[in-house]
Amino acid sequence: MALPTLKQGAKGGAVQRLQKALTKAGQNVALDGDFGPGTDRAVRAFQAAHGLGVDGVVGPGTWAALGVGGAHAAGNGGGDGGKCTLSIKGAAFIAHFEGLKLNLYNDPVGHATIGVGHLVHKGPINGSEPAEFRKGISRERAFELLQQDARTAADEIAGSVKVKLNQQQIDALISFTFNVGTGAFRDSTLLRLLNGGDYGSVPAQLNRWTKASGQTLPGLVTRRKAEGALFRNGTYVS
Repeated sequence: MALPTLKQGAKGGAVQRLQKALTKAGQNVALDGDFGPGTDRAVRAFQAAHGLGVDGVVGPGTWAALGVGGAHAAGNGGGDGGKCTLSIKGAAFIAHFEGLKLNLYNDPVGHATIGVGHLVHKGPINGSEPAEFRKGISRERAFELLQQDARTAADEIAGSVKVKLNQQQIDALISFTFNVGTGAFRDSTLLRLLNGGDYGSVPAQLNRWTKASGQTLPGLVTRRKAEGALFRNGTYVS
C-alpha cells in the first residue's frame, strides 16, 4: 500500500514513521506523531539537502528519498512477475528530455497541461482546472504525476521482460517505452535479445530508435545514448 501524502497539521502513526525516518537521516525532530512546525522545518531541510522540491509536503519522492518502503517511487525489479516502478531519479531523467513546467500551459495541440506533459484536460486552459494546478505545483508533485503517467510503460516492462532488472535498468526501459510506446517495446528486437539474457545488446538496440517520420532527430540520438548509459552503467542525466 502506498504511503500517504503528509503536510503540516497531519497527526498519527504515519507522521511518527516520518519523524523516525527524518531522525535516522540526521534531522532533529520530536517523535510525537504531530506534523507541527518542527517537523515541517525538518522536512524542508531534508528536501533541500536531497534536491527535492522544498514545499514541506511529504509525497512519494520524499518518502523514497527517506528510504521508507511502500512509496510509489520504490521500484524493486522485474522479470519475475515483480512490479516495476519509475523512481524519482528516473522521473528526473525523463523530465530532462521531455521538459518540466510547474505552471499550467497549453501543449502544442492546445490541451491544458502541467509538469512533464501531464494532461489536465483536453482543450485550452479555461479556469476549470483543479486549484492545485492553478496555483502551480512543486517539482516533486510534477514527478509524482509523471510516475502515474508512466505506469502503463512500467506495467508493460513488468509483464514483458523475463530477466532480472535493477532499478537503473528499469528506469532506462521505462524512459524508452514511455517515449516510443508499449507496442513498439513489446515487438522490439531489444526485448527479444534482453529476454535471451543479452543485456549487453540493449544500448545498441536503443540507438536504433532515433527517427521520426523517417528523419534522424538529434534530440532522440542524445536521449537514446543517455538511456543506454543508464541501462549499462547506472549513470543518470538530470
